Amino acid sequence: MTDPGSNAPLWWDKEEDAAGRPIRLDVRAAAHQIWDAARRQAQHRLGDASEAPELMETAVAQVSRYLDRSGTDLFTQNTAGILMCAICRSLRRYARKLNRLELIGGSAELSDRRIAPDWTALVELRLDLERLTRNLNDKSRTMLDLRRSGFDWKEIADVLQMTDIAARAAFWREVKRAKSKAAGTVRQKNRQTTKSTAGREEEVDATRVRGKLAPSNRGSVESTDSVG
Repeated sequence: MTDPGSNAPLWWDKEEDAAGRPIRLDVRAAAHQIWDAARRQAQHRLGDASEAPELMETAVAQVSRYLDRSGTDLFTQNTAGILMCAICRSLRRYARKLNRLELIGGSAELSDRRIAPDWTALVELRLDLERLTRNLNDKSRTMLDLRRSGFDWKEIADVLQMTDIAARAAFWREVKRAKSKAAGTVRQKNRQTTKSTAGREEEVDATRVRGKLAPSNRGSVESTDSVG
């Protein structure tokens, strides 16, 4: 266990995972480094931090296996950043499972968007943010999660081992890319809908033409019979 003198939830700092594989020292050290941030993130996402220890233990084992499989030497990577991304990804999945995922949070930049004047516009804003979030990479989703949990850019930069200027620039660069990708997806769906609608209209027009021609053909046949 860790933090024996604290009232905060504790996680078990294991030396081996469930399969008996040794857990890397750099990952265990990173877990201590980001524990407070992970606990705050769990509090924000789930309403309490009671699930944080189990999620931390699982993420530590997963990241340790990942780094071992890739042949990464100890303490040569931004292990804290990798582990924080894994924790935030696990929290998002768990929150969705509980149907408690919030689409609009407390990020100052994202919250500065115009206030929706009515319920319909508010729904549109929620859908915009949902589409945007789906198109962000893992690191930027982690930054967004931390911002919505109340972290400032300096704290986020410390967790991800970046400067605050670099973190902010990387996040907004990724937001711009994600917005462009989301807009392209919407345009593609609109084109497909337009083609489908046009196809149905052509079928209706063809049916109407056949319907108009049918009586004329029958009249021609009757005229021929009377002449005979």
